[in-house]
Amino acid sequence: MTPSDAAFGVRRIVVALDGSAHASGAPETAAALAARLQAELEGVFVQDIDLARLAALPIGREIQFLTGRGRDFTADELDAHNLEQEACARRVIAAAAARERVGYAFRVARGQVDAEVLSAAGQADLLIVGIGSVGPGGRARLGGTARAAAEHAPRSVMISKPGTRMIARPLVFHDGSDGAKRALQAAIRIFGAGERGLAVLIDSADAGRAEALCRDIESELGTAGVKHRFLSSANPAPDRLCRLAAQAGADVLVIAADSRIIAGERRFRVLESIACPVMLVR
Repeated sequence: MTPSDAAFGVRRIVVALDGSAHASGAPETAAALAARLQAELEGVFVQDIDLARLAALPIGREIQFLTGRGRDFTADELDAHNLEQEACARRVIAAAAARERVGYAFRVARGQVDAEVLSAAGQADLLIVGIGSVGPGGRARLGGTARAAAEHAPRSVMISKPGTRMIARPLVFHDGSDGAKRALQAAIRIFGAGERGLAVLIDSADAGRAEALCRDIESELGTAGVKHRFLSSANPAPDRLCRLAAQAGADVLVIAADSRIIAGERRFRVLESIACPVMLVR
């Protein structure tokens, strides 16, 4: 049975941690969702084996981005750096779990970062990773790990944004596809029980089909006791999708990972441009 065949549920959440974990919002979001869903929580810190190989070379040099200064890059310095980053990751997830009063596990993996994070995702129902970094002007930059997770993770993924913690106002993209139905199911399961309910963005250029979709969704949401409202936009481009999420006051966009609306490079444009986290449902 594949994830798409089964009823959507979250019993185990894995959050990828690195040296920027304190700023990514990912641990806080993961702990809050674990508390809400009574799910297991695990933090994974990956020691980058590629950096270890580089540090073992006699010609290894590290160039500081801001100053342009260089220094020798040695195995001893990398080990010290890893210990510092690991300790930071431990503190961050411990603090997030304590605030939400949930238990957690923490483990250290060693290997290629993207591969190890994707492997961890295969053992979870939901993987949460930070967007990567924030550039000048506050614009998010999609990091390599977030990009790999968005494209290749075997299960659902949430790409977190700095400042994110509790999520209460989801926007679900719905075009009538099986993936969209699963995304709606995920939103109901994770976010829909709150007082604010959820918003559903209907994608259909045909008015009759859009009305039929609304009726079907209303029936499902009514059965689940979820308050809701509808928005409509036919085949929205990434910029339009981001604006609609902002107009809806959404603090997360829930969308099928295989949705045609975020196919190819569109996916990365949305992830970088949108102000709120994005949950890619598989």
